[in-house]
Amino acid sequence: MMDKGDNAVVMVENLSEQIEILQLRVEQLSTRLQALEQGKAATSPLQQPQATPSAAPPAMAGSAAGAPQALPPLFDTSALLPRISTICFLLVIALILRTITDNQIIDTRAGSILGMAYACVLILLGWRLYAKNSRLAPVFPGCGILLLFSIVLETHKHYGSLSTDGAYTILFLAGATVFALSIRYRASYLICLGVPGAAATAMAIDFPYPDFHILSLLLLSAIIAASYAFKQQMCRYLRWFTLLLATLFWLLWTSKMNTIPNCAEPVAEAMDPDWFFPMLFCFWGVYLATVILNVLNKELRLGFFESVIPTVTAAGAFGAGYVAVRNWFQEELWFYGLMVVIATLHLVIAWWLSRRDREQSTGVNVFILAGACLIVLTSATFFKHIGFILPVWSASALGLALLSAYLHNEGVRVTSYLLQATACFTAISSGAVLVPAQAPVAAGLAGISLCLFSLVQYNWSRSHAPDPSHSFFFSKLDTHNYSATLLLVIGLLGGYFFAQLVLYQGLSSMASEFMPRFKSGQSLIINTGALILLYIALKRRNREILLIGSMVALTGAGKVFIFDLLGIKGMPLVLSVFSTGVVAAFGSVVMGRWQKKEAEPA
Repeated sequence: MMDKGDNAVVMVENLSEQIEILQLRVEQLSTRLQALEQGKAATSPLQQPQATPSAAPPAMAGSAAGAPQALPPLFDTSALLPRISTICFLLVIALILRTITDNQIIDTRAGSILGMAYACVLILLGWRLYAKNSRLAPVFPGCGILLLFSIVLETHKHYGSLSTDGAYTILFLAGATVFALSIRYRASYLICLGVPGAAATAMAIDFPYPDFHILSLLLLSAIIAASYAFKQQMCRYLRWFTLLLATLFWLLWTSKMNTIPNCAEPVAEAMDPDWFFPMLFCFWGVYLATVILNVLNKELRLGFFESVIPTVTAAGAFGAGYVAVRNWFQEELWFYGLMVVIATLHLVIAWWLSRRDREQSTGVNVFILAGACLIVLTSATFFKHIGFILPVWSASALGLALLSAYLHNEGVRVTSYLLQATACFTAISSGAVLVPAQAPVAAGLAGISLCLFSLVQYNWSRSHAPDPSHSFFFSKLDTHNYSATLLLVIGLLGGYFFAQLVLYQGLSSMASEFMPRFKSGQSLIINTGALILLYIALKRRNREILLIGSMVALTGAGKVFIFDLLGIKGMPLVLSVFSTGVVAAFGSVVMGRWQKKEAEPA
C-alpha cells in the first residue's frame, strides 16, 4: 500500500511539472504572437529558456520577452502560509500556558508572569528577525504585543495580581518598544497595533474610575507618537484614533468633575482635581506644538486634521475647564483671564506666521479661527447681557475680512463669514434681539451693529472678489462667492430686529393694548425692506439682490395672509394688506423694466 501511495505522489508531481512546462510554452508563444502583430522581430526559439521545474515562473518569462509584467496575486502564498502557521504555533504555546494556569498547575501570578515574559520574548525576537529581513518578522512582535495587552488587562482586572501603576508601566514600556521597532524598520502596521493598543488598553483599566493623571500621561505619549509617525509618513490615520481616545478620556474626567465638590473624600481624591488643569493645558500645548511644527515643515502640506485641531482643542479645553471651574473652584475670574491670554497667543502665532510667509500665509487662518472661537466662548459666558458683546463680534468679523486682503489669505475671509454668522445665530438663539427685551439698550446695539457691519462687509466682499488660487473653499466649493449672500441676509435680519425693537418700545410706552398694531408694524417693516431691496436691485441690475428682495416680499405676504388675517383686525389689518399690495405692484413694475432692459441690445 505504501508503494502505491508513493507512486501516486510521484505521478502527481510529474503531472504538475508537465503543466508548468505547458504554461511556460503557452506564455512564450503568446509573446511571440504579440511581437509579430506589432511588426517586431520575434524571439527565436533557440533563445528561449528551457522549461524545467526550476525555471522562472511564466510571469517572469513573459516579462523578459517583452510582454507586460503580470500583476502579483492578492495574497502571496509563499509568505502568507508560513505566517499563518507561525501564528498558530505561537498561539498554541500561549494557550498551553493559559491552560496550565487555569487548571491551577502553577500559581496564577506565576502564570501571568510567564505569559508576559513569553510576550516580551516574542517582541524582542522581532528585532532580530527584522534585522535579518525575515518574512516572519512581522508575526512575532505583532503577536507578542497583542498577547501582552490581553494578559495585562486580564491579570489586573480579573485576578487583581497586577497593580494599576504596574499595568500602566508595562503598557508604556511595551508601546515604546514596539514604536521604536516600527520606526527603526519602517513597519507601519506595528505602530497601528502598538500605540492605539496600549492607549485603548490603558483606557479599559479600572474603567470608569481610572487613575486619571497617570492615564493622561500615557495618552499624551500616544499623541506624540502618532504625530511623529505622521511626519515619518507612517500610519497617517493614527492621529484621528488618538484624538478620539483623548476626547473620550476628557469627557469621562469632565463628567466626574461635574459633581458636588464636598463629596466623600475617597471619591473626591479619585477625581484628581489638582491634576485636572495642568494635564488639560498639557494636552492643549502638545496639540498646538504639533500643528506649529507641521506648519513650519515645508515638506508637509497642511491637511484637514491640522486645519481643525487648534479650534477643536481650544474649544474642548474651554468646555472642560468651564465645567471644572464652576464645580470645584470658588473664583472663575482667573479662568476667564487665562482663556483671553490663550486666545491672544493664538492670534500672535497667526501674526508671526503671516510675517514669516507673506506670500501664502500658511497656517494663519488655522490659529485665527481657534483664537476667535476662544474669544467668542469666553465673552459669551462672562458677560451677563450678551447683547453688549455682539457688536464686538460683528465688528471683528468685518475686521477679519479686511485683514484677509492684507494677508492674502482667503481662509481668513471664510472665518469672517463664520464669525458674522455666529454673532447672528447667538443673537437670535439667546433672545438678545427679540422682544420684549430684558436689556433694550443691549438689544438695540446688537441689532443695529449686525445690520451695519454685515452690510458693509457684504458690500466689501462683492467689490473685492476672492482669489481662489490659494483657497480650497473658493476654488472648489464656492467658486462664485455665493456664501457672501449670507452677510446680506444677516444685515437684513439685524435691521429687522432693530426696527422691531424701536416699534415695540414706542408702542408699549403709548398704550397697554398695542399687540395688533405691533403685528401690523412687523408686516410694514418686512414689506418696506422688500421695496428697498427691489429698488436697489433695479438700479444696480443685481440679480442677487433681486432674488433676496423677492424672498423678503414673499415672507411679508405670507405673514400677512396667514398670521395677520387670523390674528388682527381693523386699521392695522388694512395697513398690512395695503403694504402687501404696494409691494406686489412695485415688484410688477420692477420685473417689467428688468425684462425690458434685458431685451435692449447691448
